[in-house]
Amino acid sequence: MSEPTQASKQVGPPQAKSADAGRRRLLQGGLSAAPLLMTVVSRPALGGGSNGSRCYSPSGFVSMPTSEHGQPQFCTGRTPGFWKQSQKFNEWPYPYLPVAKNGKPATKFSDVFTPVGPYAGKTLLEVLGLMGGPPDPVGRHIVAALLNAAKGWTPVLTVLAVKAIWSQYIQFGYYEPTAGVKWYHDQIVDYLKSTMPL
Repeated sequence: MSEPTQASKQVGPPQAKSADAGRRRLLQGGLSAAPLLMTVVSRPALGGGSNGSRCYSPSGFVSMPTSEHGQPQFCTGRTPGFWKQSQKFNEWPYPYLPVAKNGKPATKFSDVFTPVGPYAGKTLLEVLGLMGGPPDPVGRHIVAALLNAAKGWTPVLTVLAVKAIWSQYIQFGYYEPTAGVKWYHDQIVDYLKSTMPL
């Protein structure tokens, strides 16, 4: 019987040897590797810096502590307080207008959302300024979410998704981000805030 060759004596795939060597080099580097590791590890903890904050689709938000799928998404959405400032009116995305401009009227809530609920006749800007109890906090945040989505600042939320959240909430008193899970007023506001770090 012939003697086994060097190749047949090797335990595990060839990649394992090179990975082990790489780990040894990293560990032998000692403190010189620490700053690099700190940068890589701390970046998500800081919320992505100027790139925004990690955010999730509504269904992903439900399961975020237990599962991570795909590439991370970062949101740079603005709050209702940002959008209602007169000095930010030039930031409003087309076709939404906070106030009448060039002969065009300010965008009404009913121009965008159905059913309108308690906001018949009110503009988007007026809803941003409402400070009453429910449904006003959802209304304020849903308008901000609409503007953020239209600007492309919330890759996990489209304009259609924002409209769907409002429609379910105002009809049923809750929104279902996934089958069998119901978000009521506070959960909807918490989710929408998670897409508005700036």
